[in-house]
Amino acid sequence: MSLRWFATAALCVAAMAVPALAARVADPNSLDEVIKRVQEHQKKTTTLQADFKQEKTLALLSKPEVSSGHFTYQKPNNVLWSYDAPKRVTMLIANGMMTTYYPDLNKAEQIEVKRYQDRIFKYMGASGALDELATYFNFTFSNRADLPAFVLDLDPKTKSIAKRVRHIKIWIDKKTYLTTKFEYTEGDGDATRYEFTNVKINEPVAADKFVLSLPPTVRVEQMKLQ
Repeated sequence: MSLRWFATAALCVAAMAVPALAARVADPNSLDEVIKRVQEHQKKTTTLQADFKQEKTLALLSKPEVSSGHFTYQKPNNVLWSYDAPKRVTMLIANGMMTTYYPDLNKAEQIEVKRYQDRIFKYMGASGALDELATYFNFTFSNRADLPAFVLDLDPKTKSIAKRVRHIKIWIDKKTYLTTKFEYTEGDGDATRYEFTNVKINEPVAADKFVLSLPPTVRVEQMKLQ
């Protein structure tokens, strides 16, 4: 579960920078202004807070699994996912470590992610990572007049990439230029969608927000990314 959540956190953060890549593969006459505003937003964003709803569609489940909670990001590389329902779970990335805490199980898992973290969070800067994304995905940009959001569809260029990520879809609000929805489908067909509401940009975040104090009775497992 922790390894999958690390990938989820990475994808959601990267989604904020993905629109900038569209300028290289789509008609600049129709996208220039969108790209410009998205990039300006990225550069000015230091904190991001939002409520979220997560919906997972799994082959083994008869109906989608729905969770909700709060998401907090602080530049350059602090991320906090707080799941409130149906089960309480906290996933924190800070200081090169990812800690997933399950209070109802009195259990926590820790993974060192520093060497991956620097690579992931550079997407926030809309810089060199763009060329890297273009290597692996084809982009389709749509702007329907009857919809409140621009839509980006990302499809893998190779079968090897498709074995891990089959499809990514991103919705960008036309007024705020923020990512309001984000969906990815894994190679096995399992899909996860996030919808963000009550989004707050550059509002103060408490200094202890990214400090997770575990009770002394919590069992902590040290894990490794493979």
